[in-house]
Amino acid sequence: MTTQPNHETSNEADTVIAPDVIELTPSEDVSVPTESDFLPETSPAVAMVTGETPSMTTETGSLLETRLKAVTILALAGCLLNFAASLLGEGFALGGGYEQYQMMVFVRVLVYGALLGLLYTRTDLTNDFLRGIEYTLFGFLVLSWIYGRYHSIIVDAQAGNTIALLSESLDGQSVLMLVIVLYGLFIPNTWQATAKVVLTIMLAPVLVTLLVNQFHPEMSEALAPLKTGSNISTLVVKLTIASLIAIYGAGILNSMRVEVHQARKFGQYQLRQMLGKGGMGEVYLAEHALLKRPCALKLMRSEDEADPIALARFEREVQATASLTHPHIVDIYDYGHSNDGTFYYVMEYLPGLSLEQLISQVGPLSPERTIYLLKQTCSALAEAHEAGLIHRDLKPANLYVSERGGLCDFVKVLDFGLVKSINPGAAKLTADHVVSGTPHYMSPEQAAGESGLDARCDIYALGAIGYHMLTGQPPFDGDTAVAVMIAHASKEVVPPSQLRADIPEDLEQVILRCLEKQPDDRYANVTELEQALADCADADGWDSKAAAVWWQDALSGPQVEAAIESVSTIAET
Repeated sequence: MTTQPNHETSNEADTVIAPDVIELTPSEDVSVPTESDFLPETSPAVAMVTGETPSMTTETGSLLETRLKAVTILALAGCLLNFAASLLGEGFALGGGYEQYQMMVFVRVLVYGALLGLLYTRTDLTNDFLRGIEYTLFGFLVLSWIYGRYHSIIVDAQAGNTIALLSESLDGQSVLMLVIVLYGLFIPNTWQATAKVVLTIMLAPVLVTLLVNQFHPEMSEALAPLKTGSNISTLVVKLTIASLIAIYGAGILNSMRVEVHQARKFGQYQLRQMLGKGGMGEVYLAEHALLKRPCALKLMRSEDEADPIALARFEREVQATASLTHPHIVDIYDYGHSNDGTFYYVMEYLPGLSLEQLISQVGPLSPERTIYLLKQTCSALAEAHEAGLIHRDLKPANLYVSERGGLCDFVKVLDFGLVKSINPGAAKLTADHVVSGTPHYMSPEQAAGESGLDARCDIYALGAIGYHMLTGQPPFDGDTAVAVMIAHASKEVVPPSQLRADIPEDLEQVILRCLEKQPDDRYANVTELEQALADCADADGWDSKAAAVWWQDALSGPQVEAAIESVSTIAET
């Protein structure tokens, strides 16, 4: 089996519903605002493995502090070197305006020294404070440039020195270009934030012109060489090039910083591409840096990170799944969280399709294949039920049809996000009379929010899944989630043979027994259900070899190609 990989969480998110809620859709997320009231007196601690990498915000602040020190030192050194050079320039020393120049050097050294003092002596520099220093530093650089250009233009125009006027104009352009490029390449920012700053800096020559026109209108004729089309276009081109370099460079450097942070953020795991999202988080294709092993990394959604119920559920999902060793249950490799509060766990990466995708693309499955897939699922759930864990959210999206160890149509049970322990003393994260699950595959007692659910609600879900596999549709449907749940509790299911004539009677009876309204009328456990499936006449009509032939043929056809087209690039990553 050589399917393109796909590994996504359910698009039909789990539903948490108070019994009196009526305005819902079957796939709609519904939260109960008072759910925290149902925590036990001693709520379960979320004791995740702490990551060793700082958050992106912390990294940015640290880098910004270092870069501000470097830019300030460069500005101070440039100011002092320029002053030293002026002392050697005898003509400048004898010229007018030298006192103003000395005063400006003194002010610059004072400002740069004060900023360096803050950066080196303060230990409580927040990101906002550092941004304040950033704007102060570059604002002062630009204001100094404006003052210097204004002063030099006046001196040269009064002296009638056209050569000096043009020469210092070119020098001024170079300095302003340097300031723009320094900002883009030294200050950590997104390209959008960088663009706002450098485009503002580009207005400095306009401000100089306005100042000269306002205070020295009589010099308009003397300044004519600066106002030629050639000189203005050269200025615009130079500043535009500098700005583009700054913006592009800032964007590239910021992207690289984010990639490096993500690579370090989750330990040895490098994120590659999002595979899907659902009710409990997002799933990414990732790779272990040393083992080069592809894996699926599930992140908790950022808006849920401060919710203790959500954190406890996330941890419970990881621990419950990791405690199970059955080959038909997804393997958990690692879990933890970074210092910025992002919780994650790492599981095996499965090539194949979810059962939901498979049915939507190829239609109803054959009876023998349905039996083959359901038997594997029963085998996996037997271990979970024996450990006192019920899944509560079984659905086609959480059953993966994969290839493992050369075996095709190998089922993997995913997403234990709503798993519930029925062992005595287990922490309760959902209130009594609160509904959790997916309406289309929910048992009547689960839909009613009854307490004391047991493994037979998973058996009902398996019956609903089997019904969907055989007919291409769930046993009940409706315009709202509540309508679907009411149907599960009160309506008789239409026998699948009325929707599809070739369904064997023995298999239909197995499915209908799973869908009995009363738990006592269903199979007592999944082992009993697995045996009933094995006793069906078509139980031996499908195996991994038949699956391998089917997949080989299907991969060249348009149906499965369409199912995997959206994720075909993942295998190339």
